[in-house]
Amino acid sequence: MYFIYTEHFEFARWIFAISLLLFAGSLALSLLEIQLSTKALELELSDMEGLEDPSVLQYLKKKFDRDKD
Repeated sequence: MYFIYTEHFEFARWIFAISLLLFAGSLALSLLEIQLSTKALELELSDMEGLEDPSVLQYLKKKFDRDKD
């Protein structure tokens, strides 16, 4: 914003482009961290009773299906 105010438009464009690239990298790292956390949670829950397939979603589906009966 300062460079736009001081009318250094070319420098402001470069800084904006670099910030967008860094933001995209940050989002990619966040998605990777979410995937790793989900896999770690599935691994922790895989030793629970009735969980043959280490999938958190299938475990929750089975649990809620049992509660309805």
